[in-house]
Amino acid sequence: MTIRDKAKRTIDRFRMLSPGDTVLVGVSGGPDSMALLYLLMDIKDEYGISLKIAHLNHGFRKEAAEEAEFVRERAVSLGLEAVIRFIDVPSIKEKEGLSSQEAAREARYSFFEEAAGEAGANKVALAHTSDDQAETVLIRLLRGSGPLGLSGIPPVRAINSQQSIIIRPLIDCSRREIEGFLSERNIPFVTDSSNLKMDYMRNRVRMELIPFLEGYNPNISEVLVRTAEIIHKDNQFLETEGERAYKSIGRQSGQGIAVDFKALKGLPQAMSSRVIRNAIERVKGDLKRISFQHIAEILNLMDLGEGRWTLHLPDVTVSREHDKLLFKRGKGRR
Repeated sequence: MTIRDKAKRTIDRFRMLSPGDTVLVGVSGGPDSMALLYLLMDIKDEYGISLKIAHLNHGFRKEAAEEAEFVRERAVSLGLEAVIRFIDVPSIKEKEGLSSQEAAREARYSFFEEAAGEAGANKVALAHTSDDQAETVLIRLLRGSGPLGLSGIPPVRAINSQQSIIIRPLIDCSRREIEGFLSERNIPFVTDSSNLKMDYMRNRVRMELIPFLEGYNPNISEVLVRTAEIIHKDNQFLETEGERAYKSIGRQSGQGIAVDFKALKGLPQAMSSRVIRNAIERVKGDLKRISFQHIAEILNLMDLGEGRWTLHLPDVTVSREHDKLLFKRGKGRR
């Protein structure tokens, strides 16, 4: 099966494209994003879609300006509109106390959301591959993620505003297949020097850990991807049940959320943890900086029996008040 056929199979399987869609393609200029751009160019008439390009200069590297110009030239040569922007991510990193990768990710998704609105796009196509999926599962496993994290990168998901949908047509394609496609078509691309820096965990996983694990199983990347798919399906079911459980025992209370403590404690832990996550997300607006360990701390305190207690999480305070568990937005700890 060609990479074109594999990408089309993924698009059709997850219903990523519909006639009339305007698709904003995230193009860094690297091999994966250039392959995505040219693949979508190949099939745009078949699917009845129009394409536009988005590129973000994160401000980390000197060559980033040259990469932005490379993308601009590609857009002109292909006759496509391009939204190209610079964001001083190093300053955001220092101000917010984030890692370089966390700051870059937040800036990138915020940019895609804004650029999609500017371009009138209802879809944003990103170039994550099956190799990215395998690396992500390993990284999250090493960090102690729960089922949601171990589900990996979703093929389709809504941007925060719910106005546009992120799609990943290459999520079933390997980096090797992409390299072959670029070589066969003689498609130019740029190389990001930061992908070789060993102080980034993803780079160490890609260049050291996965090759090491291939000594035990040459198909380790495929195994990790398949595992993520299995966990994703199971987690979808549990999330649906968790949402149903939350709606039966949680309610708005003043400026926060109150959950029936006795009913919560009587649920299986797979359900109670999801009810807690639902309550936190409704109070906080998202689950940023809320880890598996934070949920475990709440569950552990619930086992203490009677008595009041308060737990400070990032931007959320959780407290036991008689027969209720109260979730309120607050500074908490970082």
